[in-house]
Amino acid sequence: MLERYISANDAEQNRVEVVKAALEIAKAAVGATGANSGIKSGYDLDNVTNKINQLADAIQAAIDNK
Repeated sequence: MLERYISANDAEQNRVEVVKAALEIAKAAVGATGANSGIKSGYDLDNVTNKINQLADAIQAAIDNK
């Protein structure tokens, strides 16, 4: 999804990589709800969408704390 994004500098590229990780976690979280729970996965997707920046920030903080 973000493979074609061209970053201006290393910091921006690092953020792209962190956001990719957050999106992978989001995909796994929404996909884990099960095929028969469309309403729940719609809710989960909305919830994850609203929290993706916070998730990316948490991943970045963990990386920065090494």
